[in-house]
Amino acid sequence: MNHHPIFDRFPCYEGEVQQGFEVDFVGSTTRLAFRSRAVGVPNGRVQTSYPPVNEEYFEWIDILEAVTAARDQFTMVELGAGYGRWSMRAACALRSFSNLPVFLVAAEAEPAHFQWMKLHFQDNRFDPADHRLVQCAVTDRAGEAMFYVGMPDGGPDAPDEWYGQALTKDYEIADTEVFDRHRQTSVVRHKSGWKSLRVACRTLPELIGDLERVDLIDFDVQGEESKVIRSSAGLLSAKVRGLHIGTHSSEIEASLRQTLGAEGWQCTADFACGLENETPFGPVTFNDGVQSWLNPRLA
Repeated sequence: MNHHPIFDRFPCYEGEVQQGFEVDFVGSTTRLAFRSRAVGVPNGRVQTSYPPVNEEYFEWIDILEAVTAARDQFTMVELGAGYGRWSMRAACALRSFSNLPVFLVAAEAEPAHFQWMKLHFQDNRFDPADHRLVQCAVTDRAGEAMFYVGMPDGGPDAPDEWYGQALTKDYEIADTEVFDRHRQTSVVRHKSGWKSLRVACRTLPELIGDLERVDLIDFDVQGEESKVIRSSAGLLSAKVRGLHIGTHSSEIEASLRQTLGAEGWQCTADFACGLENETPFGPVTFNDGVQSWLNPRLA
């Protein structure tokens, strides 16, 4: 197939991979333990290839384009970072492309995923202390909130099985406290059957207000994306070159178009969630939607 031309600037990694890890085409290595359905390769030498065309393909495009456009320093922010896979993919892509310094901001509220993120940085030879890793949910108001960590009716709640944790809905009613063996702490079981724990919440200005320029923000904040962007639109326009946004409803998608359009941002990709969308690379089924935006003031 004909890949997006940005991939031509990044040769596929060929080299060693440790047992218990997998490696992608920019040389970012990931522990198989982080994902329950991960498939590794025997310890030894591998030849990687470019990613398949799915909803993540457009995240790759945004990251690689941000890396190639960076000047002086590459700065990326990942919100709802999980174990920081896109931060590390970007950092490893930059390492293969140029010798620019890199600064990463990564926010994740789920406690096991946050600890894994530190390991993931170290596994890829990046010191977490040189970057800004924050254990929090990101929304439009600072403080604390309840955060889903377990599904009802035996649904997945192990950290390696589920990465869709989110702030709880307003209608939830607490029922009992139960012990969560995966996180070794007590969590609240709601009458709905969902389980949650209390987490810190931070706003975007708290996370990036002191930064001069951000090349890319990668949003996967599970329904909070419209609130965060609407409440910080001026800050984004002043400091941020590009946005990659995972969207979670048609209402959120419409709100983002209105907010960012009014600020003069240029939409470079817009694929609705929960649908098969026609893309320049053929039809793709999207679970989360994708919107990509470029700030013409800083591009």
